[in-house]
Amino acid sequence: MTQQELLTAALAGLYMLLSKRNLKGKVIDGPKGLPLLGCILEFNNETIHLKFMEYAEKFGEIFRLKMLSDNLIVLNTEENIHKALGGEKYKNYFGDRAEMFWGEHFRCHNQSLAFVASGSSLFHRTARKSYTQALHTYGSGIQDLENNVMIEMANLIERIEKYSGGVFECVSMLQRSLSNVLSLVLRGETIPDNDPDSNMFWEHVHANDFFLNSYVNFVMTAFPFLRFLPGKYGDEFRNGKKANAKIAKRYFYDMKETYVPGHMRGLVDHFLEEQEKQMHSDTGLFFTDDRIIAQLVETIDAGMTTSWSALSNTMLVLLNYPQYQTKIQAELDNIVGRGRLPTYGDREKCKFFQAFEMEVHRYLTVLPLMLPHLCKEHTGFEGYDIQANSTIFANIWFLHHNKEIWGNPWTFRPERFLDEHGDLVAIEHKLRRNLIPFGYGLLQCPGEMFAKTRYFLYISSLLQRWNFEFPPGKERPCDPRITENFDIKIMMRAQPFFCCVKERL
Repeated sequence: MTQQELLTAALAGLYMLLSKRNLKGKVIDGPKGLPLLGCILEFNNETIHLKFMEYAEKFGEIFRLKMLSDNLIVLNTEENIHKALGGEKYKNYFGDRAEMFWGEHFRCHNQSLAFVASGSSLFHRTARKSYTQALHTYGSGIQDLENNVMIEMANLIERIEKYSGGVFECVSMLQRSLSNVLSLVLRGETIPDNDPDSNMFWEHVHANDFFLNSYVNFVMTAFPFLRFLPGKYGDEFRNGKKANAKIAKRYFYDMKETYVPGHMRGLVDHFLEEQEKQMHSDTGLFFTDDRIIAQLVETIDAGMTTSWSALSNTMLVLLNYPQYQTKIQAELDNIVGRGRLPTYGDREKCKFFQAFEMEVHRYLTVLPLMLPHLCKEHTGFEGYDIQANSTIFANIWFLHHNKEIWGNPWTFRPERFLDEHGDLVAIEHKLRRNLIPFGYGLLQCPGEMFAKTRYFLYISSLLQRWNFEFPPGKERPCDPRITENFDIKIMMRAQPFFCCVKERL
């Protein structure tokens, strides 16, 4: 061995020794991938959750992989997810948001709740508090939202009744209906059917689905200049920006021009009122125009995309399992009756409905991976070494389909969440602990209660009035393993399907 080779070997040995000495736990195992590229060639934008499940089954509670220059740590157990993201109860290891192209370019440089860089920052605390107040103090909170939903439910029922033979495409029907609910929440009025911009929300949602996909985010974060070039990435960026401009004009700038202090038309007026107060105080202006618009478009994402996916998935399940339509209807008849519409206050008494809702969230998990978190500093976590600037994923898809937890994860069975008396199993029960559809910790979805409100009012109102079934020859299974039946970007949503309605006797 030459002198140069000896020196190289010595330096390499020294580097390995020092590296091991600085480790703060065991090195995390995982797929090796290729030099420079890592494992990115093993994925596409619709199968990343399935690949992560495959890795979880092979490597266990935690695994590590490289995606281009990103170091990914994936958590596969409820215990680790809660400890990693659980806020003050634990050490709040990973309460920060990983770098995301969507947050930087569509959220006023990460100036919204879901994309703020630090989950424990003053900005996040202030924005979350104000957002929660806006949801509750605009009108009377739940009551106003319930009124808005029921206004639109009357419209939806009227639209369904117009279809000859009661046959309609379910996913687009829900899409149109949710547009009206959101418009009512934001500015107190529905969107006319002949409005040329009636699809502006969904143009935005399409861009949201595209850029928040983990695979696309890796590409765009590494190569942000692609947004300026011809082709798929550039086209999606420009279309998303156009949709956001339409939304900002109608639901912010037009409303600001006609704003009257003390007159609350919707959620946007709450932020305008806060802005007005700050402009006449010594505290400084927190809610700039750009920050209000960022909260506004986040409300669209949180209030539209998840509800659309959950409701579409639910209707597909109900058509495949008509026996659960019957059970929910029997419960509603017993608690609500047929003489009035259900209200959110009825939900607490509807134990089977709640169990059914939980099973839908488990079986057809809307957000299979959640949004990524960030480990800022080199740290030790549960005996493992995690490098600084690692991206942390909660593998919710695997958690919700782990046979060691659920026994038969690919069987749709709401009864698993009920005890022998027909009551919901306790929150501390293993199954309830392992159900995490809305995230966890500092960056958990602040609109969870409002999502549950919309969900209950929609499904209960429809089932109280009608039975639903597939038209002959139009059957569509709801098994999530048949991926061609679902639109899977960041969220999992049923592909368009037809159903028909029949009045209940």
